[in-house]
Amino acid sequence: MELFSASSSPLQRIELFLRNGGFRELFLFALIGGTGAVVYAALNYGFTSAGIRPSVSIALTLAVLIPPVYYLQHRLTFRSGRSHLSAFPRYAGAQLFGNVLAMIATELFPAPIKAHPIHAWIVIAFVVAAINYGILKFWAFSHRPATIG
Repeated sequence: MELFSASSSPLQRIELFLRNGGFRELFLFALIGGTGAVVYAALNYGFTSAGIRPSVSIALTLAVLIPPVYYLQHRLTFRSGRSHLSAFPRYAGAQLFGNVLAMIATELFPAPIKAHPIHAWIVIAFVVAAINYGILKFWAFSHRPATIG
């Protein structure tokens, strides 16, 4: 992907992003990540409804979701050529960073989460996804795309 020049306008940057597969990448990120977020919200809703503390619920959910979502994001969304030995720890770190922020929120605001768990977990999942997109794109998977064939 070409680098943006300092003089590029926002419209030029958007055009370059789209021309270089940006729409495809965003679509797949939203599809894979969105599916993961729905499962994330559903699992956390189920765990907290069963009486599990919200912070423990996040840890359990991450253990289930990280491996399959990592593989799909690495291979399909970002088409990263970065080796799994390098990319997986970065991916896991990105997920853990976003979710540590979520855990802090659950400890600071447990009553609203317990009162409205489905709404709370949807908001938390969206915030974590937005943070993670930037980290994944510009750090965890930043490498020339692999050729799929």
